[in-house]
Amino acid sequence: MKTLLEQPGFLAPSGTIGADVSYLLALVFTILFLVSWAMAKKAQGTRHHKLILVSMVSMVVYFCAYYYARQLGVLAFEGREGFGGTDDVYHNVFVPVLTTHLFLVTLGLVLAFYMIPLGFRASENTGGDYRLKTGELKMQPRTFKIILLTIFGCWALVQAILLAVRQNPFGASVAYGLIFATIALVVSAEKLIEKLLPTAARRHRILGRVTMVVFALVLVTSTATYLMLYVIYPHKS
Repeated sequence: MKTLLEQPGFLAPSGTIGADVSYLLALVFTILFLVSWAMAKKAQGTRHHKLILVSMVSMVVYFCAYYYARQLGVLAFEGREGFGGTDDVYHNVFVPVLTTHLFLVTLGLVLAFYMIPLGFRASENTGGDYRLKTGELKMQPRTFKIILLTIFGCWALVQAILLAVRQNPFGASVAYGLIFATIALVVSAEKLIEKLLPTAARRHRILGRVTMVVFALVLVTSTATYLMLYVIYPHKS
């Protein structure tokens, strides 16, 4: 996979297959999200529900696989050697933009994991038409405990598999531990969200807007990173 991602790209002379595919898919996903958002604005609930669900699930699968393959993106893959600009531009412009991009990608994935089930919980299917619920949306204490125990059980299972198949699983154990800890924190934040945004429709609309803004910023920072790496300051062999 690493060898394939390092092959010459097709968008810029200095680009790579991995960078070009990553940028194009970020563009496609953002466009799909904006189209689904426009559908929601026009009260096309069913079309919005189906398109955003397919788009978010596809994005989560892609980014998890891609950033795993690239070891969290261009910081680990290209490093300073992959940037052709000066040290001043690298430290004061490129690294802050790239760091912001990785933070936004992480935040976007967390929001996606939350918004996917929220889309089902906050809506009701009446005669094949999805509409947002008007009442309060709360998670039952028993359901909350079951979800947390399930997360803990999945983490324990992954740890056991890592110990069985790998000789030095410390790095992978820490990475998976952070992933499951993040999921647990998102689930735990549900109780705070219930107090701040108790009604289903309002919660979905507000968090949906926040998620769309995050995804749009991901595209902006992705574009800036791509341009600096492969167009404005390409690496000179």
